[in-house]
Amino acid sequence: MVKGFYYLSGPHKGTPEQEAYRIETSLKLTVEFLTQDIYVFSPIVYSIKIAEALYCSSIEERRQIIFPYLLTFLKASKGMIVVTMEGWKESWGVRQELQFCQENQIPVYTVDPDEASGDLSQILFEPLDQRQLDRLLEAA
Repeated sequence: MVKGFYYLSGPHKGTPEQEAYRIETSLKLTVEFLTQDIYVFSPIVYSIKIAEALYCSSIEERRQIIFPYLLTFLKASKGMIVVTMEGWKESWGVRQELQFCQENQIPVYTVDPDEASGDLSQILFEPLDQRQLDRLLEAA
């Protein structure tokens, strides 16, 4: 595992119930990583209040403002961890982040939130190879 911070990617938009579940799941994973001395930047947890304060009239306007901001954190990270919770394959943001990682040679890891217990550093020992990343992009 490379020391530094990692970018925790996951879907956000959906029904109010889906969004609440996704935020809560991301927050729990962020806390679990933190308690194991693994630092993650979780956009869904961090930027939700920023997005609310922007008062953007459309999702496109919000994406224009927030997404470059998030990609700055992704570029500075040691890798991206994709939370493979329901909705990640359809997520516009996850797809953009995966493509960004591919273009910038940023390592990508995955974590199933239902199996995220024990030593989470284990998922950070081997990033996905190019073939696996290509398959993720096809799925997303």
